[in-house]
Amino acid sequence: MSRKLVLVSETISNLLIKQLAHELKNYNLYKSFANYYDVEGCVALAEYYKKRADEELNHHNWIYEYLTDGDIKFMYPTIEQNSEKPTDYVMPFRATVDREIQTTQMIYAIYEAAIAEKDYMTASWLFDKLIKERIEEENTSRMALTIMEEESDIYLRAKKVLKLLK
Repeated sequence: MSRKLVLVSETISNLLIKQLAHELKNYNLYKSFANYYDVEGCVALAEYYKKRADEELNHHNWIYEYLTDGDIKFMYPTIEQNSEKPTDYVMPFRATVDREIQTTQMIYAIYEAAIAEKDYMTASWLFDKLIKERIEEENTSRMALTIMEEESDIYLRAKKVLKLLK
């Protein structure tokens, strides 16, 4: 495809569309975790996951806007169902760390593909929008997991975890 017609190559646009779906999958996972905590009566942990879900939706929207601004026409891919099901109060936090690391690796792969194609515009956008965001996403996830594993009182845990997002 000519740069006169679209901003990024077919390879990069396909990777971004895959990432778009992945961000929605993350959104769905975190909303499922929010539901678990709401039903369990732990409103603060539910609020934490609702905020995390909103962040994932923001990431999705950033990618959507980049694709749209770049004149990329696409059909939304199927969003794969999550298999992670909470078994206790700590399990969602372990799953979140794993998911955030996976997300970082996917974004790095897009960045590396953009560099390989000398698509410095996309590489710069990825770095500014998504890669810098990965530091906060992974760090918050690890800190929340540590709190959930080390603190014995569930309400104190929930209060500390929710503070991470303020």
